[in-house]
Amino acid sequence: MIKKHPFIQLFTLTFFLVIASQLVAQIPAGYYNGTAGLSGVTLKNKLHDIISANTVELSYSGLWTAYPTTDERIDGKLWDMYSDIPGGTAPYTFTFGTDQCGSYSGEADCYNREHSVPASWFNDNAPMYTDLFHVVPTDGYVNNRRSNFPFGNVASATWTSQNGSKLGSSAVPGYVGTVFEPIDSFKGDFARIYFYMATRYKDELPSWTADPFSGSDFSSWAKNMFLIWNALDPVSAKEIDRNNYVHDLQNNRNPYVDNPQWINDVWGFPVGMAENENKFIARIYPIPAQDNLTIDLMNKTMSTSLTIIQLDGKIVFSTTTNQSKINIELNSLANGTYFLTIQNDMGFFKEKVVVLR
Repeated sequence: MIKKHPFIQLFTLTFFLVIASQLVAQIPAGYYNGTAGLSGVTLKNKLHDIISANTVELSYSGLWTAYPTTDERIDGKLWDMYSDIPGGTAPYTFTFGTDQCGSYSGEADCYNREHSVPASWFNDNAPMYTDLFHVVPTDGYVNNRRSNFPFGNVASATWTSQNGSKLGSSAVPGYVGTVFEPIDSFKGDFARIYFYMATRYKDELPSWTADPFSGSDFSSWAKNMFLIWNALDPVSAKEIDRNNYVHDLQNNRNPYVDNPQWINDVWGFPVGMAENENKFIARIYPIPAQDNLTIDLMNKTMSTSLTIIQLDGKIVFSTTTNQSKINIELNSLANGTYFLTIQNDMGFFKEKVVVLR
C-alpha cells in the first residue's frame, strides 16, 4: 500500500475544491445584455426586467431541500449567518436535516427559514415568500429574537447572540426603534439581499408595510445604512457560490453580487451626518472614503476647525477654513478608522470616518 505524503493529500484536496468551485454555474453569456451605460432608475428597471423573467417559484418545503446545495460550508455543515464567525470558530454548527426545526428553547437547538425581509411586511405573499435569495437558513431561536425588527446598527444591546449579532435600540440616524444587527462579516450580504429585493420587487414595494421601504424604494436612513454595509463588507466567495447555486434552482440572479458597482450606479454613495446639541448638521461623504472626504456644512459660512485623528490620538490632518464645503485629500492616510472633529460657533462634532481603498 502506497502512503500519500500529507502535502500530496493537501494538494489533492485543494485541487478538488478549485475544480468543484469551477463547476458551479457562472453568469450566462448575455444575461445582462442592455445594461451597459445605464444608471439610476433606468438601470434598476432594466435589472428588474432581467431578474424577473422566466423565474422558477419554489415551494416553501422546497427550501429545506435547497439549503444543502445553496448554504453548505466546506465542512459539510449548514452556513448560518446568525451563528457563524468567519475567520474564527463558530460557537456551534448545524447538520442538514438532523437539526432542522422543530421546536427550540435556546440557541443551537435547530435551524429554520429566516425571511431577511420579514414576511409580515409583504403579508406572506408570493413569490417573495419563497425567494431563496432572501429566505436564508438561520438558528431558529435567533430568528425568533430578531422577529420582524428591521436590520440596523445597535446603540444599546438588550440581547446578544453567541456570534455577536445584537438586538437593541437603533443607532442609525433617521430611525428610532428596535433593530437587529448582524455581525460585520455578514452586513454586506444582507445589504445586497435588500438591494436585490428592492429591484426584483420594485412594483410590489409600495404595499410593503415597514420603514426600511418608502414608496417604491428605500427610506433614506435604510438606503444610506445599506450603502455603508455594502462598502464595508465586500462580496465574498460564499455569496458568489450561493448566487450561482440559487440561479440553478430559481433561474435568476442577484445582480449586486455579480456587479456590486451597480449598487452605487443605482443608489449613489452613502452620506454621513454629524449633529450636536444645537441640531446643526454637517454632511460627510463618501462613507467609507477612499482618496477624498467632503464635509458639507449646509451653507453655513463661519470659521471652522477640522482635524482627523488616529485611534491612538495622533492628529494626522488639521485645518481652519471659512468655506461651507470642504474637500480633504486622504491619499497619505492608510486604510482604517479615524475620528473627524469639526468645531465652529455652532459647537463641536466628533464622527468616525473609515478610509477603505
